[in-house]
Amino acid sequence: MSGITIYLIRHGETAWNKESRIQGREDIPLCAEGLEQARVTAEKFRDVPLAAVLTSPLSRAETTARFIGEAAGAPVYVEPDLTERDFGSVSGKVVDIFNPEKYAGDLEPLDDVAARALAVLGRYARSLRADFAAVSHGGTINAVLRAVSKGEIGSGKTRLINAGINVLAWEDGIFQVRGYNLETL
Repeated sequence: MSGITIYLIRHGETAWNKESRIQGREDIPLCAEGLEQARVTAEKFRDVPLAAVLTSPLSRAETTARFIGEAAGAPVYVEPDLTERDFGSVSGKVVDIFNPEKYAGDLEPLDDVAARALAVLGRYARSLRADFAAVSHGGTINAVLRAVSKGEIGSGKTRLINAGINVLAWEDGIFQVRGYNLETL
């Protein structure tokens, strides 16, 4: 099997992003700027052959994914395991996003977040055997980047931009980071 490219995209901006408020699994919709970011990012995929666009069930991700799916002419599939990290009692609060563990001990472990998201991405890579996109959240994408890069980037090190594109390669069951925080393809 030849290599597969996975475009891992963070959703557009929300009002809580502007306030530096941890959203967690709260279903906060895109703000006007976030809708525009999602549209602009979607246009970048207009000529990119995608077999599918996966999305977290949270509306900020799903709205972004629907724009990308429409632009690329690809079906959109909701995957609950792409949802945001469960931030427990710090959800909805303004805290240091790079170290939320110092505020609460009831956060979903990063290794668990990465494992569930990578399982979904691997399952689709094996079944589609073609390039695809997945729209998720800062905490989840950073956990994936941390796991795949063995801690070089990701959680605690990388602030992901809204509607930014991160690129993974998948070949023979192995993920590699090819780019992150990209504004263009």
